[in-house]
Amino acid sequence: MFKSYFKIAWRVLTRNKVYTVVNVLGLALGICACIVIGTIARYEFSFDRFHPGGDRIYRIVSYLKINKDFPTEVMPCVPPDLPAAVLAGMPGVETVAPYHLLRQATVNIPGGPAFTTTPIVTGPDYFSVLHYDWLAGDERTALNEPFRVVLSEKKARQYFGPVSLDRIIGRSIVYDDSLTVTVAGIVSDWTKNTDFPFTEFISLGTARQPFLRQALQLDVSHAKEIPFTSRVLLKLAPGADSARANVVLASLFDQSMHPGFYPKAALQALSDIHFTESGNDTEIRTAHKPTLYALLSIALFILLLAVINYVNLATAQSIGRDKEIGIRKVLGSSRTSVILQFLTETLLLTLSAVVLAALFVRPVLTVFRSFIPDGVRFHPFESGTLIFLAGITAITTLLAGLYPARLLSSFLPKLSLRGAGAPRGSEKWWLRKGLIVFQFTVSLIFIIGTMVIGRQIHFMLSTDLGFRSDAVGSVNTNESRDSLSRVKMLESRIAQLPGVVRVTRENMPPMGSDIGMFSIQYRVRSDENIGVLAIKADENYIPLYDIRLLAGRNLLPSDTIREVVINESLARRLGFKSPDEAVGKMIFTWNKYVPIVGVVADFHKSSYREAVKPLLIAGMACTDLAIRLDTKGKPAGEARVILDRVQREWKKVYPHTPFEFGFLDDEIAQLYKKEQTMSWLMRIATGITLFISCIGLFGLTMFTAERRTREIGIRKVLGAGVPDIAVLLGRDFVGLVLLALMIASPVAWIFMHRWLQDFAYRIAFGADLFLLSGAALLLVTVLTISWHSLRAALANPVESLRSD
Repeated sequence: MFKSYFKIAWRVLTRNKVYTVVNVLGLALGICACIVIGTIARYEFSFDRFHPGGDRIYRIVSYLKINKDFPTEVMPCVPPDLPAAVLAGMPGVETVAPYHLLRQATVNIPGGPAFTTTPIVTGPDYFSVLHYDWLAGDERTALNEPFRVVLSEKKARQYFGPVSLDRIIGRSIVYDDSLTVTVAGIVSDWTKNTDFPFTEFISLGTARQPFLRQALQLDVSHAKEIPFTSRVLLKLAPGADSARANVVLASLFDQSMHPGFYPKAALQALSDIHFTESGNDTEIRTAHKPTLYALLSIALFILLLAVINYVNLATAQSIGRDKEIGIRKVLGSSRTSVILQFLTETLLLTLSAVVLAALFVRPVLTVFRSFIPDGVRFHPFESGTLIFLAGITAITTLLAGLYPARLLSSFLPKLSLRGAGAPRGSEKWWLRKGLIVFQFTVSLIFIIGTMVIGRQIHFMLSTDLGFRSDAVGSVNTNESRDSLSRVKMLESRIAQLPGVVRVTRENMPPMGSDIGMFSIQYRVRSDENIGVLAIKADENYIPLYDIRLLAGRNLLPSDTIREVVINESLARRLGFKSPDEAVGKMIFTWNKYVPIVGVVADFHKSSYREAVKPLLIAGMACTDLAIRLDTKGKPAGEARVILDRVQREWKKVYPHTPFEFGFLDDEIAQLYKKEQTMSWLMRIATGITLFISCIGLFGLTMFTAERRTREIGIRKVLGAGVPDIAVLLGRDFVGLVLLALMIASPVAWIFMHRWLQDFAYRIAFGADLFLLSGAALLLVTVLTISWHSLRAALANPVESLRSD
């Protein structure tokens, strides 16, 4: 029986090739979108799901608020003395594992090359919380002694080559030319996705060494400062109440922190770390859960549009199958068997679409690789993927096939064989109209959203930021561990190079991901802490970035803070009516009173999501370098030539440290990576929805023209011209576009207005954008239906009326 269902279904589909191709293409696009987005979602939700007892592993995060001028910040770090307090005072804790990041350390292997890496400093409890397989060394004792390090297998091979792991035990590693440690253990590398990519583990006892203690900011003078360098993982005992542990943690955190920071702390589940903006403070990219859910919603909408296409075309085609259904029923077929026959046709179409979609997935992932996480891979024959594809096949078959099958099976044989069994006139046409309006509405929402996001991104990237960022880049030394005299020597050498306009020492650029929060006091209101953003720089900072000076003068050379320059917002915050009025006034900062010697125009320190905040530039020692290159009017490769000269000077001063130069424009663009990804997503979704809607419209127009062949012939005989016939066939669809525009406009306005509220500086959009979107869809609609409309209008009426 089922064999005959498939045989008949195959004959029907191969006989109606246009119908089959249109449906397979539409379903394939919708299913491909679901597979691609499902693969991305599966990847994002896979991080750190493989640890034994992972549901009991937590990270402590700090919620810090410097003062009322700053929003609460979530930080993945805590005061250095908190771990001991947690272990002693929090009930239900099985293990506490503090660790510290030694950022961008230079590694020297005696007799070997140099590397740059980020090890962590931790104890044996770290391996009790996060499980590793040990390949060499003793897990219980490897990190008990100071000046010991445990390496992952890949890192050990990188440092020491393809020798026996036992021969690597006892070898020496030197960090930053100051810290020598001995390899005491080797663990296997994780093969699954994680936000803990650390491969070098220095024993916690080593932190007592002066160099490391200073580098990790573990001195008493740093213990209450921000940002903290200590991190904590903990594992609760089986059955422990995490809510109660959170209450106790808040109390312990209050005792550990300076009360002026108004802090609180909380436990964060291991599985949630990948979805927090701060992540694990590593280079591993994090995901945004709302964006991920939006992606999944878009995928479902696209699939729904493809299903609607199928329903529309199947019901439109029903006029040509009424006699077939009547004959089948006269010969004894039940309604159930007719339903199964049409569901079999839908299943064949869907299977073809799934196979085609699966073939599309890898090319799609390759084409859009820059917008897709690096680790996303599609493995079609994995059990999880096969189950996913089977689920999509079943759901799509039922959604797309059930209604047309029930409709077609309901035809009465007596009426079907007389040619009157299929719904005529307006009986089912209103259903198809409703589905078409839904398709157009979704397409218009995507079109409007794409235009709004595109305009906002263009506004953010093209509006004056208050400083010059072109041809400016930075090279970072290590401020906490580097020699100021060595940095000054490098600065002097680079400044003399041809093609270098100016060099400045800074701790951060005017705009970027680095934010230095601080508190100051003004003599007139000395009891009030005023939150500011603080930049440390030398006298070349303001001229290099071409920041406009409104009053006073620039900073004078100094390695210790003696004076500051403030921005307009801080001048207003301090109560000055004009920039000139602020010059010469004293503020209390860095534990001393210093004068304000200048006021600069406001510039954007953060992205356009945030309003310009009060800011000061303090003249004091710092060790990162910013360089302005002379590339104006020069060939495209000139920047590379200049950077090669800079790199040669860098290698003379830092022979064992890799040269890493980044342009400021690239860093600014990274601030809007989320928006740019969303813009890309909306453009792709708009293209897919329009294409699916158009191929459905194309097929529907074809069936409409065929259904009205005799009517068109009669109208032509009675004198109707080509334009009249084209208008006859197209006016209904044009009216549906206008109706969809009326529905989509308020919906799109609500969504995009809410989206724009996340930006302190945003565009305004009005009726012109909605009209432009409607005109674009109307043009696409007219072009789609024009082929069949003109073909029907130009057809010879004699052919259509011959049998009458």
